[in-house]
Amino acid sequence: MTAAHSVEVPKSPVPAVLYKYLPPERIDVLENMGLRFSPPSQFNDTFDTHYLVPKSQGLTGKAARSMLKNRLGILCLTERPNNHLMWVHYASNHTGFVLGFNARASFFQENNRVLRKVVYQNAPKVLSEADASVCFYKSDEWTYEQEWRCVREFQNAEPRVVEIEPALITHIVFGYRMETWQIARIMQYANGYEMNQTQFLLSSPARSFWTFENIPKTMTVCDTCSGIGYLIKD
Repeated sequence: MTAAHSVEVPKSPVPAVLYKYLPPERIDVLENMGLRFSPPSQFNDTFDTHYLVPKSQGLTGKAARSMLKNRLGILCLTERPNNHLMWVHYASNHTGFVLGFNARASFFQENNRVLRKVVYQNAPKVLSEADASVCFYKSDEWTYEQEWRCVREFQNAEPRVVEIEPALITHIVFGYRMETWQIARIMQYANGYEMNQTQFLLSSPARSFWTFENIPKTMTVCDTCSGIGYLIKD
């Protein structure tokens, strides 16, 4: 990312897979094979991409901060596919699903995209110039998310939904409360896009702990499986 006043963002080793929690209505991601890079103003964190402007900057500095937030597009990802709070907050209380992506694929570096691990701290930075790197810093209250972000700047009229290749998706985890017909829709799209290398898993509460585990399953599309549209072979 380029900026007039650079913020140093630590580079961490990129995991093989990064995940995104989604509510059931976002099956359109698989239907259209597109990911949205959202502006931080649409996030549930009021302080997302917020930094302090020196008094000497006045309204000019505040306007630059606001324009930066409008230009930025952020794809939020996480290291863990079995985080109970993430299932509750971002996947409609386990009725949604999780997509795993090949985090080392060229997609995350193409078209000026930057992939970095979020740094959590107890206060915002003070910046004299608008700097896109500030979006990688968040309040330590969000530490449980273990977030990574893929970020780039967009022009006003530029589409925020970016096309992806099916091979980018390495895992699909179904929430343990997900409706069977919604699972069937995902399986149909996976079959249509020939996602033969994608691993399918079912999220399930652990028996002895207050945690969830993702259990690998061999699943195929089926037209005669009691009307649910898919078959679990193991």
